[in-house]
Amino acid sequence: MMNKTDKKIKMVKLGDVVDINPRFDNSISIDSTVSFVPMAGVSENGCLLFEESRKLDEVKKGYRYFQRGDVLLAKITPCMENGKASPTNLLENEIGFGSTEFHVLRATEQINWRYLFYMVWNDLFRANAKKKMTGAAGQKRISTAFLSSYKIPLPPLAEQKRIAEILDLADEARRKRKKNLALYDDLIRSLFLKTFGDPVNNQYNFSRGTIRELINEVKYGTSKKADTSKGEYPVLRMGNITYDGNWNFSSLKYCDLEKEELDKYLVHNGDMLFNRTNSRELVGKTAVFREKNPMAYAGYLIRVRPNKYANIEFLSAHLNSKWAKQYLSAKCKSIVGMANINAQELQDIPILIPPLDLQNQFAKQVEEINQQKAREQALYDQHDNLFNALLQRAFKEML
Repeated sequence: MMNKTDKKIKMVKLGDVVDINPRFDNSISIDSTVSFVPMAGVSENGCLLFEESRKLDEVKKGYRYFQRGDVLLAKITPCMENGKASPTNLLENEIGFGSTEFHVLRATEQINWRYLFYMVWNDLFRANAKKKMTGAAGQKRISTAFLSSYKIPLPPLAEQKRIAEILDLADEARRKRKKNLALYDDLIRSLFLKTFGDPVNNQYNFSRGTIRELINEVKYGTSKKADTSKGEYPVLRMGNITYDGNWNFSSLKYCDLEKEELDKYLVHNGDMLFNRTNSRELVGKTAVFREKNPMAYAGYLIRVRPNKYANIEFLSAHLNSKWAKQYLSAKCKSIVGMANINAQELQDIPILIPPLDLQNQFAKQVEEINQQKAREQALYDQHDNLFNALLQRAFKEML
């Protein structure tokens, strides 16, 4: 994106050109309607997934303040490592509040806000930030001090805008493909409601019970330390399960297992994993494992296998339903900023118990939808690879 003949770009401290975690403007009316963005509302793909409208007095205390146009950056692992960051230019309201596990970055007149977003969202920044994270293992954070002193390349404003525009075009192309992928997830959710109805209303008068009645196994994962480069088995961690019930294998670690540990700590095609510990917004993420080769799974996850009365696709779709996510958020226990649903509490979750034939019919339709989705995924991957190549080139050339 830049020629070798270009002048050397000056390096500046991020804190010199960005207002980090700006203070709340007390002149704003307490009756104002504001946007609320939980951690789950920000995608690992760098965009705002959803927001809620709330009154200012509901969120003024205990949440992070920002304005439309600021950049949200997750400061907690693994959210930061997985790329949870988003511009807020599309907020419905001028004022917003979100999880305190966000850093808020406000561009000054010296830096283009889109350039700023791409700067902190790229892999190079995240890799550098990861090395400097502080706190206990498994719960580390990026400090404000690190952000303030972090040196970034700052070309002239016109060049910043040019770089951002090129990245915007490539990003737009891949996001269109991403929206197509999301339609398949929406289709599965609609199919669930059409087949089984609303779990609250139970309009088809199915039997009611608990998940305990539909499973024959729940097992916690391994606590072995995983390595980024060596080990026989990839280790699935909480960041590998997405909020909408899919998989992200872009960040894997590895471990070795003893022969006697294989049955306990490997997940196979047709098993389901449940994320028992995470932030309140993310606890309970659930996905069916559909890969051919088994993988290990970490202790923050629970492996679930159904009994003869249940199909695993039905169980997963139920736990990914809007009702189940609301239930889990209300029932989880918070300890030092993390929420938890243990294996017993998982089994106590209420559930409808439709006939197995109907569950199997649903699972067959889900399989057909996922086959179509896989073809769309291949097209998205092409656009995603192009975008990432441009992103890395833009900042590697300047560093």
